[in-house]
Amino acid sequence: MKKKLLLIINPRSGINKINDDLMDATTVFGAHGYEMTVMHTSKTGDATDYAREHGDKFDIVVCRGGDGTFCEMMNGIMQLEKKPDIGYMPAGTTNEIANNLGLPVRSSAKAAQLIVKETALPYDLATFNGQYFTYVASFGALTECSYATPQSLKNKIGRFAYFYEAAKEIKDIHNIPIRCVVDGVEVEGEFIFGAISNSYTVGKVIHLDRNEVCLNDGLYEIILAKNPGTVKGWAELAGAVLKKNLNNPNIVFLKGKHIELETLDGSPLPWTLDGEYGGDDNKVVIDVHKHAFNFFRPPLLNEMTVAEETIEK
Repeated sequence: MKKKLLLIINPRSGINKINDDLMDATTVFGAHGYEMTVMHTSKTGDATDYAREHGDKFDIVVCRGGDGTFCEMMNGIMQLEKKPDIGYMPAGTTNEIANNLGLPVRSSAKAAQLIVKETALPYDLATFNGQYFTYVASFGALTECSYATPQSLKNKIGRFAYFYEAAKEIKDIHNIPIRCVVDGVEVEGEFIFGAISNSYTVGKVIHLDRNEVCLNDGLYEIILAKNPGTVKGWAELAGAVLKKNLNNPNIVFLKGKHIELETLDGSPLPWTLDGEYGGDDNKVVIDVHKHAFNFFRPPLLNEMTVAEETIEK
């Protein structure tokens, strides 16, 4: 019996438009006996609706778009009792998910080949006040540029569009009084940036040690950064980040599966979820869902060893 595959396409994602590359991908699926249905998004929310309304009728659901489209799709998939296996053909501007997992970037044909050859393996997902996100929820300095950058600018100059927007934000960096509780451990202070991530990198600036991060161990990494206050302090903070040294006194680094974060003054905090605007909230609850879905991807570095050690603890 042929496997049924739903391909959800965002035709506006990234620099590369739908072209012969996509036709090559459909040829790959056809050659391996997949029965395909294709749906194109035309507005925000379509990927969620398509996945929720049609996903359980298919063996595999594949997203062709950027990280934001993938996140939208997963919000629909996670509402299904019977979840299909998930594939991803990255076609966005930054493609953080693909770069973390080693998925082919901007080659739909190669991504399709990976889907038909690999086994779907378990992967983690998290909720942000009930809304699913894949790899990062962030606030503070330079996070707004990811969702404020116009799509037309991203299509023209790619990731450099984010640096253009970030340059306009630097003058607005300010301290935010925060209380954060991670699996019962409380941290309180004034921070300029925070990220809860399941990623080896955060915004292409913060790089974590790949031997210290497991992407399917049921834990997300929490990074909170304080304002160093001096030129020397900023230089030391930048150096620590570049060297993947998170022991700097202005950095708080934790891991956890249940995170509660609130502003101490009650002010709303703008959040970014997977590079898209996530709303203004003065209190958020983030829960990590271990092995939430099965994903066509290469095996992760040390995934079984780290996962087993986590379970044993």
